[in-house]
Amino acid sequence: MIRGKPYVFFSAVLLACFAFAEEPTALPQSPLANVGFNDNVDRSDPNFVTASLLVMSPGNELYSCAGHSVLRLECPKFNLDYCFSYESERISDKIFTFFIGKLKMGMFALPVAEYLKYAREGGRGVMQYRLNLPPDVKQRLWKILDERAAQGANLPYDYIKRGCAQADLVVLREALSPLNMQIPPWPSQYRQTRREFLDAAVAGHPWNRFFLHAICGTEIDWNVSNFQRVVIPLDLLEFLKTAKINGTPIIDSKGVQLIAARPKEEPSIFSPMVASCAIVALAVANGFVKASWLDWAFLAFQSLAGMFFTYLVAFSNLPATDWNWLIVPFNLLPLVFWKWRKKWALGFAGVLLLWEAGMIFYPHRLTDPAYLVLVAAYILFYISVARRPMGKMRTINKTI
Repeated sequence: MIRGKPYVFFSAVLLACFAFAEEPTALPQSPLANVGFNDNVDRSDPNFVTASLLVMSPGNELYSCAGHSVLRLECPKFNLDYCFSYESERISDKIFTFFIGKLKMGMFALPVAEYLKYAREGGRGVMQYRLNLPPDVKQRLWKILDERAAQGANLPYDYIKRGCAQADLVVLREALSPLNMQIPPWPSQYRQTRREFLDAAVAGHPWNRFFLHAICGTEIDWNVSNFQRVVIPLDLLEFLKTAKINGTPIIDSKGVQLIAARPKEEPSIFSPMVASCAIVALAVANGFVKASWLDWAFLAFQSLAGMFFTYLVAFSNLPATDWNWLIVPFNLLPLVFWKWRKKWALGFAGVLLLWEAGMIFYPHRLTDPAYLVLVAAYILFYISVARRPMGKMRTINKTI
C-alpha cells in the first residue's frame, strides 16, 4: 500500500475535460469529443488522455507482500499525471482499530513522481502497462476516479472485496459501461478459491502467510464469481491481457519497467513450519518426561490462540472472520475443563485428528500447512495426557 495524502483536483480545467454537453453530439465515436468547448482541443484524440496499469512488486509487510496495483492517468495537454491508489489508513498506527474492524479505506490520488519515489525508497519495482481503451472511456474513468478520490477514506477496510486489484477492476468495468469486456473462457486457475489465490501470492513470505490464514475465515473459501476472484495485482494483469474491448486486447504489450526491484533478501530459516516441527518434538518429549511446565506451555499457547480466534469470530468486525476452522483446535474449552481432562483428553485428540483429515482432504487448501503440523503436536499432547497415571494428573492439578 502507498501512503500518500489525497489530492483532490476538481479544477476548472479538469472539469472541462469531463463535462458532458447538454445537446447531442454529431460525433458518434465519442460522446465527450469537442462538445461545449472552445479551446480547440481534440478530445477524441486517443492520446488526449492515456491510461496505464502500474504494478508494484511485493514488499515485506503483510499488506504489501502480494504487490500493489494502481491506475495511472495522464493528460499531456494540461500537464496532468496522477496515480489513483486504493488505500487503507496506516495499519501500524491503528492496530487495535484494525482488529476490531473499524479501519477505513478509500481511493487516493497522488502525483506519479511521488508514487515512484515511495517504490524506490522501499526497493520495490514498478512495471507500467498501457491500457487500450476508447478515448471516452479513459475520460470517464478519470472522472470516476476523481470522484472516488474526493470521498477519501470513507469505506470500511476490506482487504478481500476492496483490495487494490479488485478496486481497479471494478472502476474499469464501471467506466466501460455500457461496453462489455470480451473475455475468453476463464483459465482453470479460476476454479480456485480466493484463499488459494492469496496463499500462492504470499508463498514467499512464510510468516505473513501463516498470519493471513489465521485472520482469514471461511468467507474467502466461498464460491464467488470469476471477477471477484481477481484479488492479486498479477492476476489482474493476466486477466486484462486476455480481455478485449471492440476486439482489441486491453493490454497487448510486455510493459515498461519504470523502476527495477531491489534483490530479495533470503527468507529466515526460522519459518512457521520449523517452529511447528519444534513443537511436535516437544510434544513427543513430553510424552516421556511428563513435565508439568510443558503441560502449562501447551495449554497457555492453546488458550491464548483460542482467545484470539474467539474474539475474531464472535466480536470483531474485521472482514472474513464470521467463522474460522482454527477455532476447533484452538479454543478456551480445554482450559475451562482442564480439571476433568482424564475424561475428555482422548476424545479431543480424536476430534483434532478428524480436523486434520478435513483440512488435508478437502478439495481446497483451507489453512497453512504449518497449522496441520502444529495441531499434530496437540494430538500427541492430549494422547499423552489421557494415558498418564492419575497420580501425575493430581500433581498437575496442584500446580494449576
